[in-house]
Amino acid sequence: MKDTGMIRSLDSLGRIVVPVEIRMTRNIDIGDPIEFFVLDESIIVLRKYTSTECTFCRSLDNVSYYKDQFICSHCLSELSLPERHLEDSAPPPNAGEPAYEANRKKRARTEEMKVLLEQAIKDYPHANQKEIADKLGISQARVSQLKRRLNL
Repeated sequence: MKDTGMIRSLDSLGRIVVPVEIRMTRNIDIGDPIEFFVLDESIIVLRKYTSTECTFCRSLDNVSYYKDQFICSHCLSELSLPERHLEDSAPPPNAGEPAYEANRKKRARTEEMKVLLEQAIKDYPHANQKEIADKLGISQARVSQLKRRLNL
């Protein structure tokens, strides 16, 4: 850590704040899982956790690593097929399962909130982040997270 010139102290509960510069350069967002490793007695490594499940269908079977993503053989074969019309395509393998549906709803909610945030920023250009959070009924942290996703 000395190379970056940043030093952080543990609080009374053993927590430490990862500096925003590191979080931004490593693409770590609020709520992202972090994994820890002990390399030797003096080195502790932390990094953003990447699951070994398929990026598209969340399957753990026959997964290959390709361009920083894990992709199962089924999804890889679909990616290799010529482009099809949406009405011809079958639903994803996990469609209808609770975890798949929850992730789909979460993504839809995030997209909806991004649109609402953009509109609030247009409607209230001089409002601070707390005021926008109050108007949208979400936390300031969520506003910050959405703003990063919008590159604002």
